[in-house]
Amino acid sequence: MTDQLPDKTAPDSALALVGVSVCEVSAKLHSWSLALCLFASLAGLALLVGSDYNPILTCLVPILAAASCQVYFAMRLAFDRPVFAAWARLPDDGQKEAQRAFDMALGMLLKKNIPAERDRAMLDRVMGTRRLLLCQIVAILIQMLFLLGLLILLF
Repeated sequence: MTDQLPDKTAPDSALALVGVSVCEVSAKLHSWSLALCLFASLAGLALLVGSDYNPILTCLVPILAAASCQVYFAMRLAFDRPVFAAWARLPDDGQKEAQRAFDMALGMLLKKNIPAERDRAMLDRVMGTRRLLLCQIVAILIQMLFLLGLLILLF
């Protein structure tokens, strides 16, 4: 038995595959969110005919706001998906240069001054997609909660 701990770093291409998987989950959640939003809108319109507006709007406005947030997170993850897919196809020795070139190009497009010596680890990038996915899940849960309230008002 050795005293050395096992190496806990995964190759960047394997981490990029995890990033692609996270982005794939986001696309499926986005479809569910849009269906929830459509259903809530139809139920809200049915309730608005001949009834009090305040409780209905109290449920509809957060549903639409959460749907807007969810769309933002889904778009960010849809942007990340082909980037992670391209990185997953690269050999590990070409990963750092490709990531650095991507950061520089993105910095120029967004007009941000990104230091050349700053290297983000692939794990940090994948964790960023995970955070976006968790925010997307929270937005969908908010939609579901207020849709439940809307359905309670309907019945």
